[in-house]
Amino acid sequence: MITIEEIVKATKGELIQGNLKDTVSNFQTDSRPVTEESFYCPILGENVDGQKFIMDCAKKHCKGFFVSDMSFVDVDNVDKSTAIIKVKDTKQALIDTGIYNREKHRQMEVVAITGSVGKTSTREMVNSVLKEHFNTLSTMKNMNSHIGMPLITLMMDNQELAILEAGVDFDGEMDILNKLLIPSVAVVTNIGTSHIGKFGSQDNIYKEKIKIANNLVDKKTLLLNKDDSYLTKYENPNIHIIYYGLDDAKNIKYNPSSIEFDTNIYNKEEHVVINAIGNHNVINSIIAIRIAELYNLTTEEIINGISKYTNYEKRMNVYEASGMHLIDDTYNASPSSTESGLRTVEMIAPGRKIAVLADILELGDYSQKIHSDLGEVFKELTYDVVIAFGNDIKYLVETASKYVPIIYMYNNSKEAEEKLRDIMGPNDTIYFKGSRSMNVSEIVDNIRRDFE
Repeated sequence: MITIEEIVKATKGELIQGNLKDTVSNFQTDSRPVTEESFYCPILGENVDGQKFIMDCAKKHCKGFFVSDMSFVDVDNVDKSTAIIKVKDTKQALIDTGIYNREKHRQMEVVAITGSVGKTSTREMVNSVLKEHFNTLSTMKNMNSHIGMPLITLMMDNQELAILEAGVDFDGEMDILNKLLIPSVAVVTNIGTSHIGKFGSQDNIYKEKIKIANNLVDKKTLLLNKDDSYLTKYENPNIHIIYYGLDDAKNIKYNPSSIEFDTNIYNKEEHVVINAIGNHNVINSIIAIRIAELYNLTTEEIINGISKYTNYEKRMNVYEASGMHLIDDTYNASPSSTESGLRTVEMIAPGRKIAVLADILELGDYSQKIHSDLGEVFKELTYDVVIAFGNDIKYLVETASKYVPIIYMYNNSKEAEEKLRDIMGPNDTIYFKGSRSMNVSEIVDNIRRDFE
């Protein structure tokens, strides 16, 4: 909770009207969910200026709003109780307010998580464990950018620990996020090729993401994936580095909807059960265990927290439909997450394996090669059918055709869904993957609606 006076102070803004003593606990960048309790932070986007919706929020008698251009405001038709704060830049005002509230709650330690893939599932696993002992605050949905994260740090109040996800989309974004995070513990899951079209090279992706170690405080601990060649070369004598990897787990058993394994917790071997699939969840569990050890959770709390973890929506969710096993991994796609998903299904599928794949976007000039190289994964797998649609996915198809007996290539999701419906049957395991805007998720939703 923060006062209007504090917001004015944080932004160096000008209070046009409103009560300095009023408090705000809800901030919104989207005008649609704004209520009487909300403070509206309009953002200038690529296609529209959020200030166009200021008066819509005013009609809802919102707590207040930022504005940089008073031509968007009809002051006479704004309740006198609604705070109007004029600032130079509304986006920067949101960031500055988020930074202010983070500093205000400086005693709250933050566990920060970044990486090319696996950020959200890692965040959810770590939170599932730590909330067994602490009152936690965790990033919601995909609010991990320099616009989304301030909305999370502005929720800091009486929680004991925060688990925050940091996503970067351009050079320098981590510098902004570090001011919001001020982490005690940081995790880098891996350095892949997601957004390589924007960063230009994997080296640049590494340089940006590893900046998360630049602002560590308190425990000053960094967890790095020892199976990632970029991360194993990182050195910093001023912080404590913990390396983790899949080989920290022994006797891994893959069940249709769960995984069991043995691993050390406080240097004693323990049996762990995850009620989700995918080797990435084993690795996420190892990360959560190492962090829980730093915060002195009991072994029972750690094991219970892992067992209560559930996959985030459209991230390796398993559904049964008329005897078929649908694996919905359609939240988004990167080369490494696609390969991981394909390999996971290979290990658990009891019958015929079908992959429904679409383009992996934001790969820039690297797209053709990355798709083509990804097709080589099928050399080590035994998929029976691949149904693909899109543009650059054709390069994967060209390579995969050497190893997969039946491949269908289409222009759009509708054609792909029609073919899938035509060939699918009981005991099939069907894996769905592609970048979010390719709408692979619609195929899953349609199949579930008609067959569950």
